Amino acid sequence: MNVNDTLWWCPPDSERSGLADSNEWFIYRADLNVADQACAALRVAADSKYWLYVNGELKIREGGLKRGPVPDGSYMETVRLDPPLPPGRHTVVVLLCYFGRHGFSHRDSGLPGLLIEPEGAACGPWKVKRHPAFFDAGYVHDAYRLPEGSEGFDARYDLTGWTTPEFDDSAWPDAESRGKAGAAPWGPLELREFPPWSWSEPREYESVEARPAPSGDGSVYYHCALPYNAHFVPGLTIEAKAGIRIEVTVVQDTNCLSPAYITRAGQQSHEFRGWMNGETVIYKVPSNAVKVVALHYRETHYPAPFVGAFTCNDPLLDRLWEKARRTLYVTMRDNFMDCPCRERAQWPGDMVVQLGQVPYALDRTADLLVKKGLRETLRWQRPDGTIYGPVPEGNWRVELPAQMLSVISEYGIWTYYQHTGDRATIEELYPYAKRYFDLWTLQDSGLINYRPAVRGGEPQKKDGVETGVWDWIDWGERIDAEPSLNAWYILAARGIEKMARELGRGDEAQEAAQHAARVTAAARAAFWQSDRGGYATPDFPHAPDDRVQALMALSGIAEPAQYPALRKVLATVEQACPYMEKYVLEALFKMGAADEAVRRMQHRYRGLVESANSTLWERWPEWSDHPGTINHSWSGGPLTLLCEQVAGLRPLSPGWQRFLVAPAPGTLSAFRASLRAPVGDIEVTGQQDGDGWQVDVRLPEGTEMETDFSLLKDARVRVHRT
Repeated sequence: MNVNDTLWWCPPDSERSGLADSNEWFIYRADLNVADQACAALRVAADSKYWLYVNGELKIREGGLKRGPVPDGSYMETVRLDPPLPPGRHTVVVLLCYFGRHGFSHRDSGLPGLLIEPEGAACGPWKVKRHPAFFDAGYVHDAYRLPEGSEGFDARYDLTGWTTPEFDDSAWPDAESRGKAGAAPWGPLELREFPPWSWSEPREYESVEARPAPSGDGSVYYHCALPYNAHFVPGLTIEAKAGIRIEVTVVQDTNCLSPAYITRAGQQSHEFRGWMNGETVIYKVPSNAVKVVALHYRETHYPAPFVGAFTCNDPLLDRLWEKARRTLYVTMRDNFMDCPCRERAQWPGDMVVQLGQVPYALDRTADLLVKKGLRETLRWQRPDGTIYGPVPEGNWRVELPAQMLSVISEYGIWTYYQHTGDRATIEELYPYAKRYFDLWTLQDSGLINYRPAVRGGEPQKKDGVETGVWDWIDWGERIDAEPSLNAWYILAARGIEKMARELGRGDEAQEAAQHAARVTAAARAAFWQSDRGGYATPDFPHAPDDRVQALMALSGIAEPAQYPALRKVLATVEQACPYMEKYVLEALFKMGAADEAVRRMQHRYRGLVESANSTLWERWPEWSDHPGTINHSWSGGPLTLLCEQVAGLRPLSPGWQRFLVAPAPGTLSAFRASLRAPVGDIEVTGQQDGDGWQVDVRLPEGTEMETDFSLLKDARVRVHRT
């Protein structure tokens, strides 16, 4: 990018006076003078989001990414113009939304700003004006985690024709230049690597049902059904008197955003700008003053289509896989999210579960969001070496040791590398990961020194920001934390070892392996409780924790001779929430108990599958206290396991150049899985045929396949190269 001389432009103080501290909307207008050659692209950065028009035509909806490639940095993106602009004078108009507040996925710069560099053209001077129709509509619930505000639009104050070249902006104030690219408060710029969001044309809802408002005040609530949980913007066409407020929300207890529209007189149409998510939309309409002509929505999502697939002979598991994919999709946008309704926060442990699902469900464009999430997480490392999450952030500085260990473990950076072959990213991130790993020290016994030093650590609030260390392993009760953290340390050591060997750092690889071996021996001695039939802290007052048994198997602390005891625990103890249940099921597969893994998956996820929602809940439906959000992608671990373990598809070398087919269908009698790897499309199909199995594998020319059909009786294999 050659943007060093490009200026950031801000609204003058006169346009910001009297405004709220957040959720501000401004219109920028300027001439774009194209000289000899056509202008094919604009490079744009903004705090916070923008909508770009060229000669009156909308080119970008919701451009920009939330701030935070590094704590003081912002993102820039390239907007391709199709067709390119011919030589001459053109008009560029930008609607800028400034969040103006911190959140769990955004660090506010403190000042709205816009930077545009045309390719081979000159742009400016800029005029700017606060859009008089936008206002802050408030929140449904406490929303300190969200930087976004609820969008309000008062149509009585709209400006007619403000996107067109003919609009007269001569009386508008000039925008103020506030420094060149890289200047504070927006900081260094980094390029957005993935394409703009996908947007549909306006669509009718699946159904619309008018119901009297619960308040009995004569208002009508229009319940509008979407086909599935999705990101969308709502729209409406109505006839109304002026000054009537219509509010939009979704059927979901944890929803925070509720945009509002205030009518002008007559027939009118409106489409909101900021996205929401849900399955049922409610328009709250005062019935005596408004006639609804039509209600519609426009779907939007991360630009990676569905390409992977899984099916088997069990409809429940098929539906589980589909729900997991849908949940993954609605937790992807600027960053990976725990949920799109309440936080939109990139928690590191959630992201690790999500990045394992991506290769089996989506087009490879999704790898770019994994890369972005890993780079943000590691590069927000603090001067003392700690890494925390979620990031980007403006009001949360808490380390979650177990989650951070998962990021640098085999399940985090290394898994991304195996699926993509992106060596440059592990070269970049390894030093950060190694520095964090080196913060952990060992006791004389060989066990880790617990982080935090005192168990039961909780976040502390300082100057309105959560800080400290949060001793969090999983939701639920009866959590045996100490053996869990020792296991996560070993898994992290193996991630460091593998990255170090790949990068030619043999001494560091050997050191990590030695640490893993020492902690493994110490954990076996300290936590194996033969009289209780499992691993546990000696003073743990409950039955051995299912999460602990799983991590003992996955980390290698448990020896194969102990597997029957661990499997017995996993047959009766069900304390894991959906986050850690993924690792429990994977441990059963590792211990050769595919039948038990499939049965437990069917049993534990049945309530989530049979719920009316198209996405997976944060917690189990039977947990009566609160099921959490209804769209939490950490619950989608079975998507990975059904492809990776049941169908047996997993990479053996970076980028899938060499891969394994080792099906473990357990109680199933048929399966099919396919994915789009960097080397091409791969598919495996298995069908029980009499006393044996028929297996078909499709793979790209030039790839190497290893097979293990030891869990299939009398397997007959056909290989098809494409």
